[in-house]
Amino acid sequence: MFYGDYFRSWMDRPHLDPNTNLLTEEYVRGIGEFMKLVQQHPDANTGMVRCPCSTCNNNRIIKEWEVWKHLYRKGFARNYKVWYLHGETGFEYGSGSEPQPVSEQPQSYGWLEEPRMDVDFGVGTEQMVHDHYRGEEPNLESGRYFDMLDAGKQPLYKGCRDGHSPLSSASRLMGIKTDYNLAEECVDAIADYVKGVLPEDNLAPGSYYEVQKLVAGLRLPYEVIDVCIDNCMIYWGADKDRDKCKFCWKPRYQETRGRVSVPFKRMWYLPLTERLKRLYQCERTAKAMRWHAEHSTNGEIRHPSDAKAWKHFQSTYPEFAEQRRNVYLGLCTDGFSPFGKHGRQYSLWPVIVTPYNLPPNLCMRREFLFLSILVPGPAHPKRSLDVFLQPLIYELQQLWAVGAETYDVSCRENFHMRAVLMWTISDFPAYGMLSGWTTHGRLSCPYCQDSTDAFQLKHGRKTCWFDCHRRFLPPDHPYRRSKTLFTKNKQVFDDPPTEVSGKDLATQFRDFGAQRTPDVGGHENIPVDAVGELHNWHKKSIFWDLPYWESHLLRHNLDVMHIEKNFFDNLMNTILNIQGKTKDNLKSRLDLVDICDRSELHVDENGTAPFPIYRLDGAGKEAFFDWITDKVKFPDGYASNLGNCVDRSEEKFTGLKSHDCHVIMQRLLPFAFSALLPRNVHEAVAGISVFFRDLCTRVVTEEGISTLKENVPVSLCNLEKIFPPSFFDVMEHLAIHLARELELGGPVQYRWMYLFERYMHHLKKKIKNLSKVEGSIIAQVINEETSNFAENYFPSEVHTKNRRPARHDDRGEKATYHVTVPSMFSEIGRLSGKPTKRRLTEIEHAHLQTYLLTNCEDVLQYESVYMAELRMTYRHATEEELQQLRHNGFAAWLLNYVTDGLARGFVFDDWICEFVRGPNYVVKSYPKYCTRGYAFAKKGHSRTTYDGGVSSSSGDDVYYGNIQEILEIQYPGMVGLRCVVFYCDWYDTTPDRGVKTDAFGVTSIHSRRKLQYYDPFILASQADQVCYISYPRVTYRDDPWITVTQINPRGRVNGPSDNDPLQPNSTSNVSAVEDLAEVELVENFNEFGLDAVVHSEPEAEIGEFDEDFEDSTDSEDSD
Repeated sequence: MFYGDYFRSWMDRPHLDPNTNLLTEEYVRGIGEFMKLVQQHPDANTGMVRCPCSTCNNNRIIKEWEVWKHLYRKGFARNYKVWYLHGETGFEYGSGSEPQPVSEQPQSYGWLEEPRMDVDFGVGTEQMVHDHYRGEEPNLESGRYFDMLDAGKQPLYKGCRDGHSPLSSASRLMGIKTDYNLAEECVDAIADYVKGVLPEDNLAPGSYYEVQKLVAGLRLPYEVIDVCIDNCMIYWGADKDRDKCKFCWKPRYQETRGRVSVPFKRMWYLPLTERLKRLYQCERTAKAMRWHAEHSTNGEIRHPSDAKAWKHFQSTYPEFAEQRRNVYLGLCTDGFSPFGKHGRQYSLWPVIVTPYNLPPNLCMRREFLFLSILVPGPAHPKRSLDVFLQPLIYELQQLWAVGAETYDVSCRENFHMRAVLMWTISDFPAYGMLSGWTTHGRLSCPYCQDSTDAFQLKHGRKTCWFDCHRRFLPPDHPYRRSKTLFTKNKQVFDDPPTEVSGKDLATQFRDFGAQRTPDVGGHENIPVDAVGELHNWHKKSIFWDLPYWESHLLRHNLDVMHIEKNFFDNLMNTILNIQGKTKDNLKSRLDLVDICDRSELHVDENGTAPFPIYRLDGAGKEAFFDWITDKVKFPDGYASNLGNCVDRSEEKFTGLKSHDCHVIMQRLLPFAFSALLPRNVHEAVAGISVFFRDLCTRVVTEEGISTLKENVPVSLCNLEKIFPPSFFDVMEHLAIHLARELELGGPVQYRWMYLFERYMHHLKKKIKNLSKVEGSIIAQVINEETSNFAENYFPSEVHTKNRRPARHDDRGEKATYHVTVPSMFSEIGRLSGKPTKRRLTEIEHAHLQTYLLTNCEDVLQYESVYMAELRMTYRHATEEELQQLRHNGFAAWLLNYVTDGLARGFVFDDWICEFVRGPNYVVKSYPKYCTRGYAFAKKGHSRTTYDGGVSSSSGDDVYYGNIQEILEIQYPGMVGLRCVVFYCDWYDTTPDRGVKTDAFGVTSIHSRRKLQYYDPFILASQADQVCYISYPRVTYRDDPWITVTQINPRGRVNGPSDNDPLQPNSTSNVSAVEDLAEVELVENFNEFGLDAVVHSEPEAEIGEFDEDFEDSTDSEDSD
């Protein structure tokens, strides 16, 4: 067959169709023909092919799949019409390219080259081109980026290992700098040393400056925008050429003698579009960005995409939802001081944007928190925040209306990426700055608005939300009719406030005349009509410039972290009577006279205040803090050592972090006061604690949300029955709306401030130049973005800080064998510590062998045969008797069965022949074992933490125990079977005798009652971790009941992690509190309708209030 130049004239024409930007049909057919020829060439067996693309020009020998990529992107070399270098014979040799001497390059994925799957060209080559490699040419911008990566493959020095190049070395050094926050001088020293030890004429960067030049193409853009000195406006857009502020007329620039104009103030803006595009330029993240549309829900809500607000938006804008790669965003902002609490006053406000498309294990990880705006200090931006948000809002408008041409490397095609901002996340003061709704005063609740029942305290002079929650109860609830338990002589029959729609809010802006801050100047304070009376709008938020904002169901999130911490602070300060912070002070008691029918708490003529039942007396405080210090021990990494946070001299907590408050609130308060305070006080405190515990579950259901919505008003009303009105500020009231936001937005882990607060702390640590804190932060953020993206291309053996395993990670270690063995012998886990050897007793050896045999799935078939024989032999035996016979005789029977079978010529796997003979008597005992996100330790291994509690499920039964030993079991033989077992002592789990669960979901174990039969062993793979905490007691009687706290495996939960130490439940079980609503309304004992309680407090506990004490500070300001 003769192929002339005319026959292959398609090689002279463009390989891309100018109309569709796709490969032409004739080019696809030609590539298919070429690759079929390549498969017949003798060199095809090596997998290496001489590349005929227009760049390589037959001078490089590379992988087949890489040849495909080159031909797809660059086209064939000119005049190479006869493929003689690829085995084509019998042709007229045209003016093809002459081959040049080349050195073969065995494939080794480069440090900055993303691996691709090899393609089998032997079958259906042309169809493969259509289906897999017929993608679009990357757009110009993405093409330049990929070309830069290709150009960076120049060897670092002659003869170096494949994959090492100047670009890869620079990226690695940049990653080391950002991982360990190194100074530039330190990087200079490292680079200079590395360059010096490499061979002569190497191309390694020798300084940080050279590193920056090499990675400049990987950097993402940023802009510096001048700002009015009073935050009135930014010099941007149509105002970028102004010399003076158009509102205050102050000059833009300082008076200097130099030629360069120096502005008074500048902000930093990091465009979002390029950062979102970068997510689609990496195979790992490009695929993950479609997860939100491709995962199955199974009726559960485990991600914002499963919740109502997301689904409502998609139904409102179906054309946006149709493109699965469109981006859903969340925005967060808060202020922090770069100089700490004791440094000079300085307020920085980063604005952070994060995509929600990603799956739970990636969503909201630090590398996907994009710093978008850095509002400069030192002044607090206050109402001028919208001025700084203008560039971001404009870009979001463009991403919604126009979109951005983006190349998806996972699909190998260009697409039009659009984006939507779903909601904002902030604490409550910043909520007002973002939404425009003032968050103080009587109308501070953005949900109740003017339908609130809040009022001003006469003596406390603060807004109070006491008795504002009975309206949320069912219409027939008895609390609604009470005239004594809440506000005296008041019954409540009102319905809950109706939800205000986006359309209604837009109408309010128009009717009340709320204006946009950029239109009137950030420094101006133009009052809005009827503010504080009919509404609380102080501006129209700039987010309303987004065309879809009105249609959202959830625009601004209430932060669960701060609301929970405020609840905790108010509870503990009042129960412990912390002077200056308690909500039960003199003014509170004076207000109590006018509001409630609780005469027993009124201050007498001498200023003496009766001791309230919600306060701990001296003995109670001592018992509580002794319990916190000596008895409360959580597993390693679960929480701080709470004993170090106790100030015994002042009888209070000190130095508690928000996470510590979170742990105490949800894990300890449900039972902490059961014996220290009256029953109904304990139940009220436990009720609100359990509400937050159930609210923070990582996986919720619609039924669970309905239960939460029913529980929260009851829990708040139970607190109102007990605590004084001054206890209830707006933060306590906001809890009533959290269940609704859970229904709209999904799990709170995607909408609270913990991750963002940690990120701001991370930014604070990045400051190198204290005189230029903003520029220092931006420089380090840009470097970190570069290294994070380059890290995706590093080989797996390259260790970075993001890839570094956690302290208790199992590292993926497992036993390997030369034959296939049951999974129980290949469980992933890491033994830690110095082992000791001991010998098993005969009883231990027999029980261990029987346990392992009966828990091996591959042995079940033999166990069924044995049980059938037992039933035939012992026809009248009960099932319990048969199980006892199985336990005593199965191991010996199976050994005889296999031995006899081998003697008769039957064939058994090698592993089972070794398995049935039993393990070695000598075993190794280790102090610690890490597996599946748990770190188990034998009892007594640590004094400040407790890692030895385990639970194991068998059907519907759950067994609880303590690890006595962690044993590595080995079997003799060629296979060398190994496994890890726990030697435990087990508690009796007979209901109501050995284990019980109260109305708040707290499980308790009788610590003195043990399991009646001997069964100490359990496979490590069958164990879950728990910890046991006793009840605090005033009496010296040793209570045998201890509580059980289930521990979630670290790094294995379906939610945002970021090495997350938070430990919310991962189940969707929600505790109901209907029984609390049926508390007997006793009115004769005391003013609270509670059981009579006699306190034996010393005289010093009943004293006079110090009228000089300041009112307790607003808890929303503390963190």
